Amino acid sequence: MFGMFKKKTAAVKVELKKVENRDLMEAIVGGCLLVAAADGEIEKEETAKLDQLLRSNPRLSHYGNEITALITRFSEQLEAGFRVGRMNILREIEDIKNDPKEAEEVFVNMLTIAEADGEIEPEEQKVLEEVGRRLGLRIEDYL
Repeated sequence: MFGMFKKKTAAVKVELKKVENRDLMEAIVGGCLLVAAADGEIEKEETAKLDQLLRSNPRLSHYGNEITALITRFSEQLEAGFRVGRMNILREIEDIKNDPKEAEEVFVNMLTIAEADGEIEPEEQKVLEEVGRRLGLRIEDYL
């Protein structure tokens, strides 16, 4: 009988973690894709790197296939209408701006994607500066 309660308790804990960290996951995925799309194209290498980053994050690893689905959804939004996709992503980023640790985590992940090919392109720099302003972070503090 107690074994059944332990299993149910464990399942509830996983669901609570998902609810607790959903805004963070959405902000990281969206922010990273916004940087990846800054040059006009989201490359498969960039989405693969993003998927790897998210799955290795202990606060987000329990999302599993939801991560891939969110990457697909945001990528499709950006490709269908960049301005609309950008607006939706910036709203997701706004959701975490009042938590300094989450804001920093989103920003550092975005920097990691921007540097994936060895250098930050001017278009990526503009996106990073805009998001940094919204989060109260300066790119210079992380380079």
